[in-house]
Amino acid sequence: SWTLPRLPFVTDSDHEEQCIGSSCHPRVGDLMIGRAAQLSASSTCGLKGPQNYCIIGYLEGQEKCFTCDSRLPYHRNNPNSHHIENIISTSDHTGRRKWWQSENGVHQVSIQLDLEAMFQFSHLVLTFKSFRPAAMLVEQSKDFGQSWKVIRYFAEDCAVHFPSVPDEPAWNIDNVVCDSRYSSPEPSTGGEVVLKALDPVFEIENPNAPEIQNLITLTNIRVNFTRLFTLGDTLLARRRRNPHVKYYYSLYNMVVQGRCFCNGHASRCVPEDRGRGDVHGRCVCQHNTAGKNCERCQEFYNDSPWKPGGQYTSNTCKRCNCHGHSDSCHFDADRYAATSGVSGGVCDDCRHNKTGPQCELCRPFLYQNPQRAMDDPHACIPCDCDPAGSLGDGLCDASSGQCFCKEHVEGQRCDRCKQGFFNLRQDSPTGCQECECHSLGSVGSCDQWTGSCECMPLASGPHCDRCVVSFWGLGNSVFSCSPCECDIGGAHNHTCFPEDGQCHCLPNIVGQHCSDPAHGYFLPSLNYFLYEAEHATPMTGGNSIPPRASSSVSPLWTGLGFVRVVDGAGLVFTVENLPASMEYQLVIHYEPEFTENTNSMPLFPSLDTRLRCFGRQVHSCFVFQMGLIPRIDSVQDFCSQRVLDSYHRFDCIGLAARPGSQDALPKVCEQLIKSLSARIHHGAIACRCNVIGSLRPACSKLGGFCECKPNVIGRCCDTCAPLTFGFGPEGCTRCECDPRGSVSEMCDQVRGQCACRSQIKGRRCDQCQSGLWGFPLCRLCDCNGLSEVCEELTGECVNCREHAAGPSCNRCEVGYYGNPVSGQSCQPCMCPDSLSSGRFFATSCQQDLKSSSVMCFCWEGHTGAHCDQCSPGFYGNLTLPGAHCQPCPCNNNIDPDDRDACDSLTGKCLHCLHNTRGPQCQHCILGYYGNALQSDCKECSCDRRGTEVGHCHQGRPCFCDPTTGQCPCRTRVAGVLCDECEDGSWDLSGALECQACRCDPANSISNICDKVTGQCPCHPGFGGRQCDKCGDSYFGNPDLQCLSCDCNLEGSEHPPCNPETGECLCRAGVAGISCDECAPGYESEFPSCKKCHPCTSLWIQNVTNAQKAAQRMKTFISHHGNNQHPPGSHYWQQMLAMYPKLDALANLTCLSLSKVENMEKLYLQIRIRNSNKVTMDSIDTRQEIKLKLSMCRNRGNLAALEQKVKELSEIKLNQKVRKHSPHQYLSFILFFIFRFYSVLKMEAMEQLLGLKPDICHFVHLKLSRFQFVCLLLSLPYCE
Repeated sequence: SWTLPRLPFVTDSDHEEQCIGSSCHPRVGDLMIGRAAQLSASSTCGLKGPQNYCIIGYLEGQEKCFTCDSRLPYHRNNPNSHHIENIISTSDHTGRRKWWQSENGVHQVSIQLDLEAMFQFSHLVLTFKSFRPAAMLVEQSKDFGQSWKVIRYFAEDCAVHFPSVPDEPAWNIDNVVCDSRYSSPEPSTGGEVVLKALDPVFEIENPNAPEIQNLITLTNIRVNFTRLFTLGDTLLARRRRNPHVKYYYSLYNMVVQGRCFCNGHASRCVPEDRGRGDVHGRCVCQHNTAGKNCERCQEFYNDSPWKPGGQYTSNTCKRCNCHGHSDSCHFDADRYAATSGVSGGVCDDCRHNKTGPQCELCRPFLYQNPQRAMDDPHACIPCDCDPAGSLGDGLCDASSGQCFCKEHVEGQRCDRCKQGFFNLRQDSPTGCQECECHSLGSVGSCDQWTGSCECMPLASGPHCDRCVVSFWGLGNSVFSCSPCECDIGGAHNHTCFPEDGQCHCLPNIVGQHCSDPAHGYFLPSLNYFLYEAEHATPMTGGNSIPPRASSSVSPLWTGLGFVRVVDGAGLVFTVENLPASMEYQLVIHYEPEFTENTNSMPLFPSLDTRLRCFGRQVHSCFVFQMGLIPRIDSVQDFCSQRVLDSYHRFDCIGLAARPGSQDALPKVCEQLIKSLSARIHHGAIACRCNVIGSLRPACSKLGGFCECKPNVIGRCCDTCAPLTFGFGPEGCTRCECDPRGSVSEMCDQVRGQCACRSQIKGRRCDQCQSGLWGFPLCRLCDCNGLSEVCEELTGECVNCREHAAGPSCNRCEVGYYGNPVSGQSCQPCMCPDSLSSGRFFATSCQQDLKSSSVMCFCWEGHTGAHCDQCSPGFYGNLTLPGAHCQPCPCNNNIDPDDRDACDSLTGKCLHCLHNTRGPQCQHCILGYYGNALQSDCKECSCDRRGTEVGHCHQGRPCFCDPTTGQCPCRTRVAGVLCDECEDGSWDLSGALECQACRCDPANSISNICDKVTGQCPCHPGFGGRQCDKCGDSYFGNPDLQCLSCDCNLEGSEHPPCNPETGECLCRAGVAGISCDECAPGYESEFPSCKKCHPCTSLWIQNVTNAQKAAQRMKTFISHHGNNQHPPGSHYWQQMLAMYPKLDALANLTCLSLSKVENMEKLYLQIRIRNSNKVTMDSIDTRQEIKLKLSMCRNRGNLAALEQKVKELSEIKLNQKVRKHSPHQYLSFILFFIFRFYSVLKMEAMEQLLGLKPDICHFVHLKLSRFQFVCLLLSLPYCE
């Protein structure tokens, strides 16, 4: 049976309406009908004359051989003609069946159908009169037979007939595979072969896809029969008839379903030039397509590319749009891609002065009249271009009429200059001359005829390309130019560079506006000119005093201090460093000595100026310094009145007159002062920071104050601050005079020495003088006359004389004895000699007041009244200089209380403990090992069985390595204690040495056996100490392979089997190699085996022997087959085919009484049917069957055959295998299977059923469904 492939086939409609909006297809039909002239076969019987042929198993009629005569076509009067056209219709008008038939015995036969056009192929159905071919293939052609492609293989055995073709199910829809479903010998007639173009197993998303259409379209189809199905008798020597007369191809019917191929653009087809067939070959195209298969678009429908009809779209060809100026067009893929799939049609031979892909453009020197339609024949008019400004000799745009202007020309006619250009001339390549107006300084463009420019405010020049004086940066601001804004003091004038606005700066002045000093320079502040009072000269007759320190916590003066000017005295300041001659304001920095009512005092004798001091009666003033402040209004042309007003309003002069840094000035004051300073000093002044006193060379930009190190002052950081000293790289150090011992806070600025009171000393006046202690209340030291110096804080005496010691020199120092307090001098201790002798071994000594004897306190290791002996455990030669008693070097392996444990002079160890020995007890004694230095010596534990005899003595432990404890082992012995055999040996208890394992290299996992028992590790199935035997529950030859006994525990007496034959010891009523089935003569299912009917005793032994032999062969194949020959071998395939047959024979047990009765009834039915029908066999006659069966019996009775089976037991068969190659071995096995099964099966059946030889073939076919049992006896394996 077959099903229609899932394609969008239309079967019953010829209406063209179905093509609207989607694809459409013609109906499906049989492509064979009407095409008999296009059908051919490579072989037909009887074409050259009558030819005899026979049939197999013809039981309906009396005849079995017939004649084929195909010299004339089939007719009711010529029914024996079997031309190829007979397969189009299966019977004539009388109902008589007709068929095609090939010549006898020809394997390679082909049937070919040639179509007149491309068709879509649906499926192929072949209905055979004879056996279906043993092998065949189907091909298709798309080029009318020029090339062919196989689309499917068919074979009963794909691996034999088509070994390179996959025989598994297809994994993709286009896979070519071999199918074995339609090649079996049954049925012998009426069998079908079905081929579907598309396998329904696969889900097809788009049936119109090119890869799907490639599978189902064809112009020719060819069926190739490559191998006849035979029953294996073609090799037999026949006496009466050629066996090939019954083997041929015979076909009732061939159906090729398909339809006209129209690419989805037609719903019906019409015949070609001559009417033929039920399915026509020329499409009636729709969707504006044309061609035999609608494979192209119609004329003038090429605006879109041709495509086959889609699953959900018709893909109709689009009409070209030529605006009525052309009647033909063609498709252009580049245009279609450029328009993103909108239009791909290009019109041919445009008329009416038109051109372009759609005739939408006018020809050169013409353009589309905007007053006329696109399809108007008179729509194109001439171009009108100015020759002075246009290019191309008057060529214009075909759509708008716009002329192609020169580079600097514009306008529809190219008759005017572009913005920014002037002077249109025909001889100019660009048409117009570019305006030279600066775009940033001019307003708009230049005049189109004269080229003159109109400048913006603040811009000047013929081309407006520069700023006016005192302005710069043309185009940098909204006003076109920016003011220079040069500093009134730091710049030479108000002008700047026009490019970047940089002003012309005075020396060492930087910045675009000249407002800042350069790095390392500064602008002096208004209080820059200061003159210290201490540097002034006292006036004649005045009363001046030298400077002194103020009592203030924070001094207000600068420099070294200040001057105290009393009433009637004065100071003369010398001024020599003024930079310019101008007006200055005088400022005096002072401080009144008393804070009472004020009066005035003369400042200068020649001026009527009074200085107000505090107090009702002026006594004196502290004058610090004098300053000169330049007057800003005395500088000519410096600033405007508005700036001066700001200067006075913010009190800039008052702020600037203050001494010190000017960081807190208002921004207005700071900028004016910097400008005034730059003008006065004609630039900036170098900082000149002192490299020792300053942190960096730069100073503040206003005032020039350097960044000083700690306690350093002065603008240049070159002076220590008051109350500090020691000007240096780290700055200055504070005086820190101790007020308890000094008379002033100030110190010497160079040395830092403070002025101290009496009995006080030290730089800070914070120590008592020598011989005194207890600052600031200094007292005399108390040292019993043995020292003049003591500690300043505690009064403890230091440097005591005459070996005295103690806080008051009141005791003797170590190594001496006496009483300095009572006047007794200190004497040296003799232990045994004095401390300075080098032989003093005590910490101290003490004199007994009663006996006046001196007792020494000895060092560790010394003993005796004078410490002149060594203690137990110590040694030393105390007579030598520098010697002393030291511990004996015995590594803690002696008794410390044993006086004789070591030599007291040399230190040699004499009584070693803990199983040690040596001059320092540093070794373990013989028979012991370990670390003697840690008192860890253990006895050697060598196994005497494995240790060398020379290292073991009777009654003593064996000697081992004193460090590691490794015993000296005999040959093949290992282990630290020599207590085990080496890997690969065993039996340490042997008389001489360990024995080698000698494990079987093939049957053991490794050559390392159990070191006690010698048992080797065997592979599964092997046993014995050396793995040279089969293991428990295994049998066979260990040189080849050991097989599992597999004895059934319920049916056997015990699990192990016979080690040679593999037979299990079965209990009563149980049989089989594995004791897993009921014995012959017993019935029911194992393990409940009950005795059978008594009649079975006649044949039970024969069946038993046959069953065992088959079971052995079955077991042997399963265990040895895979190891002897490759799976693809022909012998191997035949042997595997015999496996289920042996399995059926091995399962033959007994027949119960009811089964015997049923068998007898069956036999009677066969006899009755056989008497009523004549068995006609196309292969053998009845006499030939009897002859074959007699040949079977002549080969020996069943008993002789059983004896042969027994001889082929496992052991003997293994011996034979060793003498043959794997190929010979498999041939031998295969021979035994064929011969044993074919002969034994027949004769056992005869004895069981009592059948006659003449019906052996029929009964065997009926019972076992094997069709070649008796024929098997003629194969070479029976020789």
